[in-house]
Amino acid sequence: MNRIQSVVKMHMRNPLSWFMMPWVIIAVSFAINFIISSSLNDGEDIHTGSIASIFVYTFVAGTITLKDTFSFALGFSVRRKDYWLGTALMAVSTYVLSGLLLTVLTFIEEGTHGWGVRLHFFKVQFLGDLSFPSLLGINVILLLHFYFLGLAISSLHRRTGAIGLYGFFTALLLIGSIGTYVMTHYQLWMDFGRWVGHHYMSFFWWMVPLALIYSVISYGLLRRAAA
Repeated sequence: MNRIQSVVKMHMRNPLSWFMMPWVIIAVSFAINFIISSSLNDGEDIHTGSIASIFVYTFVAGTITLKDTFSFALGFSVRRKDYWLGTALMAVSTYVLSGLLLTVLTFIEEGTHGWGVRLHFFKVQFLGDLSFPSLLGINVILLLHFYFLGLAISSLHRRTGAIGLYGFFTALLLIGSIGTYVMTHYQLWMDFGRWVGHHYMSFFWWMVPLALIYSVISYGLLRRAAA
């Protein structure tokens, strides 16, 4: 347990990449959108979609975690298992907090009618009016999903090198190409779009087992990865 705590403390020495940087990006983006909304002042609601930047950053953070800390931690005789557990604990703690902040800001935005300028920065329009616990769950699920996806890809690179990564993306491209051809050939896009429109909330909950799968994959790869 002490080694796991040591890994968490090691990550906490870099609050910039874990917590501060994504919120700096959000703050700058919000300020720009707020200024634009204030200057327009045409009485219409503005939906920016800029909140997606924090999820993109979370994915990137997952891909660079190993590069910054894996070899360093193993150099101090930290076991791979303890490194992974400490990293996972840090990720869960960080993104539960981030998800909570996103949810609180969303409800503040609704309560102030878009910060007084009808700006919908944090609220995602198609999610509708969700309760606080539901929205909190979705935010945390999304953040953890993207982080562990990035960590799994980075773990694949650490274990197999560039060849394994090229093979993975080649297979992904091939599957995507075949899937696109089948959907187009049988004219299934409209049916798929209607299905998504009625069941889109299910996608969020399916991200829970996916995040668990990514985490198991990353753990398995790191157990045999070179320092």
